Order: sequence, then C-alpha cells, then structure tokens
Amino acid sequence: MAKRLFLSTLVSCLFLLRWTDATKPNIVFIMGDDLGWNDVGFHNSKVKSPNIDALKEAGIRLTSNYAAPVCSASRSALMTGKDPHHNGFQHMVFAVQAPSCLPLEHTLLPKYMKNEGYVTKMLGKWHLGYCAEECLPTNRGWDEFRGILGGESDYYNWEEEHVMLKYVNDTVKMPPTTHPVHLSVQDKEDVVEMISDHAGNSDPLFLFVSPNAPHSPMEVTPEMYEVNSDLNLDPRDPDQNKRRKYLGLVYALDEIVGATVQALKDADMLDNTVIVFQSDNGGSNIGGGYGECYGNNYPLRNGKASPYEGGVKVPSIYYDPRLSESTHGTDRDFLMHITDWLPTFLELAGGTTPTGIDGLSQISNLGETYDSSNKYTVRDRFLVSLDTISQNKAIYRCTDRDGAYRYKDWKLVYGKKSTWTEDENSPDTYRKPEESPELETLTGDSCVIGEGVDQQIRCLFNIENDPSEQHNLYNSEPDMVEQLLAMLNDEKTTIVREVYTDTEPISEENTINKDGIYVPRIPFCNIDSFPLQDNYEGCDRRHDEL
Repeated sequence: MAKRLFLSTLVSCLFLLRWTDATKPNIVFIMGDDLGWNDVGFHNSKVKSPNIDALKEAGIRLTSNYAAPVCSASRSALMTGKDPHHNGFQHMVFAVQAPSCLPLEHTLLPKYMKNEGYVTKMLGKWHLGYCAEECLPTNRGWDEFRGILGGESDYYNWEEEHVMLKYVNDTVKMPPTTHPVHLSVQDKEDVVEMISDHAGNSDPLFLFVSPNAPHSPMEVTPEMYEVNSDLNLDPRDPDQNKRRKYLGLVYALDEIVGATVQALKDADMLDNTVIVFQSDNGGSNIGGGYGECYGNNYPLRNGKASPYEGGVKVPSIYYDPRLSESTHGTDRDFLMHITDWLPTFLELAGGTTPTGIDGLSQISNLGETYDSSNKYTVRDRFLVSLDTISQNKAIYRCTDRDGAYRYKDWKLVYGKKSTWTEDENSPDTYRKPEESPELETLTGDSCVIGEGVDQQIRCLFNIENDPSEQHNLYNSEPDMVEQLLAMLNDEKTTIVREVYTDTEPISEENTINKDGIYVPRIPFCNIDSFPLQDNYEGCDRRHDEL
C-alpha cells in the first residue's frame, strides 16, 4: 500500500509543471550509509524498502554507478568532484577527534550551488573533519546543517566513542533527557522541518540527506525490529538477529526517504525537484573492525573497504519529473563515478563544470533518451581506489600503493595483500544474506599470489561478462593488464599527500566535559598543519609506522 501511494504521488506530479531552461530545479541527494547492493527491495525482494523501490519505479536505476570503498573517501569525492587521491582523503576513514579536516583549499559542492543561487541544507553525516571552525559544514557552504560531525553515532545517546558529535549548525545538540529518541527518527523529523521551512522560497533548494542508517551500531526501535518478523531469521542466532536489526535500519532509511518525498509534495516542491539516491559505499560484510558486518552485496564480490564490485558499485536511482513515463522503472548502464554528481548538478543548475576536477557531467546520459551502445561516451575509465583503508598497518613505498582501475569492460586489482583483500575461499567473498540461504553458493578465483609477507594481489576481470568477478584473467590477458597498469601508474604520479591523522585521546585540550558528556573543544588543531600538498620525491609518508 505504501509503495502504491508513494508511486501515485510521484506520477500525479509529473506533468503538473515543466520547468523552463530559466527555472532551476530543486535538487535532493539522499545517501544511505553502508547500504549494500543486495539491501534494497529492487535487488532483494525480501528487503522492505517500499519508498526507495517506488522512487526507482518512478525514476531510472543506474546500474554502473560507483563510489569509493569507504565513506570519508566517497564523501570527499562527492563534495570536491575530485578523486580521493587528489583531495587528500584517500587514506582510511576519518577518525574521531582527529586534528585535521578536508583541506580548506577545496571549494565544496554546496559552495558551488550557492553561487548558482541555491539555498543549501544538509542533514546527517559529515565525516570530513571538524577540528576548527573553518572545517565545520556551515563554513564549507551549507546554510543549514543538522547532523553528526563524525563517522557514526550511537542511535540513542548520539555519541561516537564518548564524544557528542550531534550538531545543529555550529552548536552541539544533546539528546532528550526525558525519553530516548532514535537518531533515524530525529532525522526523519528534521528533514521534514528543513523542507517545510523552505516552502514558498523563490530560491531553489539543494538538500543533502545523509543519515547514519543503516551503518552500525545495530540499534533499532521495536517497530524497526518487528518490520522483518516474517523473515526466517532466528533471534537466538547472533548473526541472524543482527541481520534482522540491520534490515530494521534499512527500513528506517526508507522511512526517511518517504518522509523527504512527502515533505516535498506538501511544500509544492516535488514537481520541480530532481532526486538522487545511492549508498556511500558497499555494504559492510568483510570484518576487519570497520563496523558490524551485516550488510550484503550478493552476487557482487566482497564489500565495504574493498575495490571489488561489492565495495564500490552501489544501488542508485535518478528521479527527474521532466522525464516521460516511458523512462519510469528503466535501467541505464553508462559508467558513472561519484565525482560526476558535482558537475552534473551544476549543469542542472545552469552552471558549468569547474576546472581542475575529475568529475564529468552525465546530463547527456540522464535525459529522455538513452542508447546503451554509447555507455562509454561520457566516461570510459576511472580510478576505483588508490591507498584507501587497505593500508592501515602496512609499510610500503609510493609505488607499492594498493590500487584498482576500471577501463571500459575491464578492471584491474593490483597491490599488496591487505585488509581489503579476502583470504582464499573466505565465506565473506560472496556472502549470502542470512534470510536467503537458498541462494546459489558463489566462488571465485583467488587474486593472491606469493607467500607470507610477499603476498601480492593480481586480478583482471571483464565486468561486462563477469559482473561477480569470479574469473581472474590476469595471466591470460597480459596486454590488457599492461594497458590498465600503465593507467594506474599514471594516477600514482598525481597523488597528493593525505591529511589523515589518527584519533587523539580525549583530553582537556580537545574536549569539554559537560556534566559527564564530552563535546569537542573547537578549535583543537592548527589549520595550517594540513594544507593540500602535491606528491613529493620519495613519497615520504607520515603514517608508515601505523
């Protein structure tokens, strides 16, 4: 019923108003956190996501849209239009109380949109650093910010590692003291208020909705837990119970999507609003300490923090009320990268692509007509990853950085054995969701060569013929390996110095104790200590000894 109502709402608004070239559309970008490929109803019929599914039925599914392997890298790429190895956020996820942030030299997406006349609002997860006032969202282009500054949050006490990072604009927002409020419930209330506050405003709205859900921890309300009571998930089994909670958080994300669309309708804005939905990276399913691993990417290989398809190819939807009914529910397979949204949104807004970015406008692929034979016309290649979370504890030279590169149908995975690469025959490589044990058990060729500390990763896949990356063609296609390796090595020559710094212990220098709750003491860093720097001779790195 919810899906039918949502879909009828969208369809009824399609032809009420067509904006002219002189009218700028509102743009709403909704990003789930650690949402796996197999964690939406339109990929897995057992998942309850009626609002997301309805958005897909009224829009276009993007089947080859890629993000970075981890959230900070993806968010930095979205905000700058630059690959993480060009913006300083290529190394790991951003740590709590880290004394740095996304380099201030970058102009971010909301600032560009403000220059085009947009009111800019953000709800949810920031995760790009907050150690100085200059780093805060409201000083990076957002007119209004309601969310968490870090990488995750306890859903009830709104803290991350004992630090309160829930903010409204530049002020800490404490959770209610009389009754607990789940963060996703708060997000749903906030997004409705943020949209309704904009009703009647003659300026267009750019809204980034970035909830914590379904990222860990696996904390749900009784209603979120019960929504999946019909699934064959035994609450006595730890893995099955956690999967049920995870799917409850997926439902919480879906409720936020539904509330966003309904609020746009109530504000008479929906018929003039482009909506994009996607995840920030693949579902977390491989362990390694990067969240509780109950997301699922089946039948894609591996997951969050890896350069395999399960880590970087994300469920994605584009909804545009200008498009005719013939486009509804269709698929488009053009190659897209998360950096492409910045120039795409700017072109939608009537602007132009900035110089010095890696993103490419995909407007030509998102129009009324599409020819799959031209899927590589706008973009035929991209750097999948280069020195991300994988090198947390590795000691290596610049030329040894782990990397992966995509060129047309081909994908090279090349580097050292590290945390994002599964062991041979690991059950997590093609993990089936706990609710679907009947699915086919998938296996794939190993990418590991060598022994012990000398182990290397060498894989080549044809993604068009082998979307699950089961067949390693590294030894049988040496010419293609050589071609992609040359492209990867070219990218290594342009890498900038990362600004990653580890968590600093809670102290009087970086936090304030407010009745037993720690809040950041901003500033607690020197903003001159992390400028954007080009690569330099020897690739001397500050973090080789981690």
